[in-house]
Amino acid sequence: MSLPVDWRAIAEKLGTISSTEHGYSERGGTGVACDAIAEILGASLLRDAVDFAVSGGPGAEAARSVLILLKSPAAMERCLEIFREPLDAQQAGDAIHVLKMISDRRVLAWIPEFMASENEIVRLWTLGILDQLLIMQEAITPEEAAPFFKQALADPSGNVRNEAYRFLEDFAQEEQVIAMRSFMQ
Repeated sequence: MSLPVDWRAIAEKLGTISSTEHGYSERGGTGVACDAIAEILGASLLRDAVDFAVSGGPGAEAARSVLILLKSPAAMERCLEIFREPLDAQQAGDAIHVLKMISDRRVLAWIPEFMASENEIVRLWTLGILDQLLIMQEAITPEEAAPFFKQALADPSGNVRNEAYRFLEDFAQEEQVIAMRSFMQ
């Protein structure tokens, strides 16, 4: 048997209720729904989902799918923790791969740390994060992404350089990337 959900408390915690002269107004939508579900599940469960997704075992895709839907700050922070204290280089790379799928603009502050990593897999997936934020989500500007792609174009790894070039070529028709190319020259 499940416990009842205190929807009012969740809405108040999420800041979706505003006082008005007629009582109150409330905002909703998909983002609010995802935040409410993340609140109901709790940070601990979402952190465990990241651990399970990074492990790659049977069911990992289900965990990743939930994480992708919710884009929970707790899950993003868990990916950062795994990156910082990995059991091995592959685990650090896997954490950044999961982060690529669940990231939002908040991870932009972590990109310099990822790009400075000695782990080539981490740097490659970091380019994927930038792709997601810039092109798929339009959450960052070309000016914010350009320094990282410029850094990647000078990376000691040919794989990282090639991925950066591929990004610029694949999305050459996108207005944002065109603007980024001119910004980087």
